[in-house]
Amino acid sequence: MATAADIESRAPHTLTQETDPDLYASLTEQISSLADPYPIYRRLQRDYPVAEFEGLVSVFRYDDVAALLRHPRVSSDDRTSALHRSLLKQDRLSTAYLSQLDDQSFLHRDPPEHTRLRRLVAQAFTPHRVNALRPFIREQVDSALNAAAEQGRLELVEDLAYPLPIEVISHLIGIPEDDRPFVASWPRMQLCCSFEPAELGAAAKLEQEGAPAQAEADRLQEQLTDYFAHLVRRRRSEPGDDLVSALIAAEEDGERLSGDEINATLRLLFVAGYENAVNLVGHGALALLRHPDQWAELRDDPASVSAAVEEVLRYDSPFQFTRRVALDDVDVGGYRIPGGSTIIAWLAAANRDPARFTDPDRFDIHRRDNHHLAFGSGIHACLGGALARAEAEAVFAELTRRLVNPRLEDDEPRYRTDVFRSLEALPITFDSAKRDSHGMTRAGRR
Repeated sequence: MATAADIESRAPHTLTQETDPDLYASLTEQISSLADPYPIYRRLQRDYPVAEFEGLVSVFRYDDVAALLRHPRVSSDDRTSALHRSLLKQDRLSTAYLSQLDDQSFLHRDPPEHTRLRRLVAQAFTPHRVNALRPFIREQVDSALNAAAEQGRLELVEDLAYPLPIEVISHLIGIPEDDRPFVASWPRMQLCCSFEPAELGAAAKLEQEGAPAQAEADRLQEQLTDYFAHLVRRRRSEPGDDLVSALIAAEEDGERLSGDEINATLRLLFVAGYENAVNLVGHGALALLRHPDQWAELRDDPASVSAAVEEVLRYDSPFQFTRRVALDDVDVGGYRIPGGSTIIAWLAAANRDPARFTDPDRFDIHRRDNHHLAFGSGIHACLGGALARAEAEAVFAELTRRLVNPRLEDDEPRYRTDVFRSLEALPITFDSAKRDSHGMTRAGRR
């Protein structure tokens, strides 16, 4: 019989094409783009709860993911990993890539540097500042639904889920109106993966292959950096009531953010500020339309919109996973993860764990005890979660209030093939639209 010590030191499972061909194929075929990855997550939780896969260690159970996110001996900085040290020793990481690592935001830094940066940024990114945006958010939602009502059709991603958070984060940051078309022209596929350095293994592979894709990613990151450097210079001489000015002014115990730190923070907040919301709004609208009873309950009880947003976050998380590095040997869920390992914490799998949530595959906007991990946990919990929630609340409240007899044009929507679980499109038709929040009526076509 195994002792507690034996269990504690058990090595992670090894998942290969030989050990489990079907699961291996599912993971190598970019699971985030599958229409329904959750049965696969369930199998992984059962058979491979902590597993080594192609050089990375994946963790799938709720308790294990939650423990990992708060573990004092895990890092968010790729430079601490054994893979980084190995590739650096082999001279397989470019000078440009290494320079980008030095310019990372606080998202990929550890205490005490992370603590200092996040504390200063939090002074500017306050709940008050987010709440003050709610009327602006509502106006943007009304405008999009008024335009859709005249057509009797809404392409949710193109018409609302994508442009709304871009406009909101641009407004919050203080990007001038004249610059908005330029900012909106940045390609989403590249932007979401290029605002900070790529995952180490991918970076090494791309560099080795000549890397036209990496060259484009580097070009876009340089463009982001240059634009925000220009904006910071402008706000130093012409401060306003915006996030850039607030970051410049943020100070504690005589410490301020440097220009490079402000730039890295703006890149992070801009990209994370829209990608989270795009996915949250898209996943939520799809879940509500697939569950007409829940749509009707939210329509009849608008006060439940906050709970509805939390259930969407649990049921189909905007980000499927996050990345960490074990600084030392780390014990998680009865498995010992070797120091230096890069760990993938599968947030979406954890949020459907039957050991934590009753009937986890049921979408229930009145679910209680809904302590999901969609925005992470611990010191790296998503700072922009409140903004994404505010946008989703406005969208779900107005969709359910205004659209009469809405339905999906296609109940098999396509997902993007990048690392995020994100809808390509979600066309919706409806019979008519009720008055907007300004009392105006737009009649949809029957």
